[in-house]
Amino acid sequence: MAGVAVMAGCANTSPPPGVEAVTPFDLQRYQGRWYELARLDHSFERGMTDVSATYTPQADGSVRVVNRGFAAASGQWREAIGRALFTGAPTTGSLKVSFFGPFYGGYHVAALDPDYRWALVLGPDTSYCWILARDK
Repeated sequence: MAGVAVMAGCANTSPPPGVEAVTPFDLQRYQGRWYELARLDHSFERGMTDVSATYTPQADGSVRVVNRGFAAASGQWREAIGRALFTGAPTTGSLKVSFFGPFYGGYHVAALDPDYRWALVLGPDTSYCWILARDK
């Protein structure tokens, strides 16, 4: 959901080949709710609508991630809560995210509006791709 619910099972936390994460990146500006405008389809999000992700910086330097979406088939909201850590300097938009214990997957901000109104996010490879925005 909103980019990382199942990627957490992936071992690769590096950006895809040929992709560099956004620098400079400012978590204080990135925090808050983002809405999924488009995505490449994956089974963990299939059939979901109204998907959003909320990022909240934590005192220990990690980021709380709450992904939420409406599962049309069941008529219910689904939510996944995870933890993200920067893979390098916090001024680079490259993180690893876990929703399932010690397993992390890559989360890489590959493009970002200067006003932090939209973002292009990739996972560990280019088959994971989301376009997020501050507004639906």
